Amino acid sequence: MKCQYLIDKFKIINDALDKIKKSSIKDPELFSMLSSYLVVFISGIYEDCIEYLFIQRAGKNEDKELENLIKVLIDRHFRNPRYEKIKELVKALEPKYGNQLESKIDLKSKEGIDSIVSNKDNVAHGKTSNATLNDINIYHDNASKIFEELENILL
Repeated sequence: MKCQYLIDKFKIINDALDKIKKSSIKDPELFSMLSSYLVVFISGIYEDCIEYLFIQRAGKNEDKELENLIKVLIDRHFRNPRYEKIKELVKALEPKYGNQLESKIDLKSKEGIDSIVSNKDNVAHGKTSNATLNDINIYHDNASKIFEELENILL
């Protein structure tokens, strides 16, 4: 990643994953709760990063009104950053961007981000995350490729 904002946000995620991995927690129920927290936390950061990238793109022409419109619309309407929703958002900006994203992103990356969001949805509906800490780490590593390509497209 090149964008400092994304680098900082992904560092927060990686630091949280590392802290939990290095912890002395042995209670499986507590570990499951931490995994549930992580998928909610990561999904929220993903939403924030996507919003940031689109706002930066809108700000390229220094049109503050357009930048504000994009911020408000994404804030109100973009939740649960599944791959297809991200692709549709990029495609709404320019159809060729959707094709570019699709051509660069592999199935593992799509499954990674969708697994984070699916597990987050489970937690939001009173269930626990089915993902282990190792699963979450793999999902996150795979999903990060989507953000790298979004940077290439939008910035």
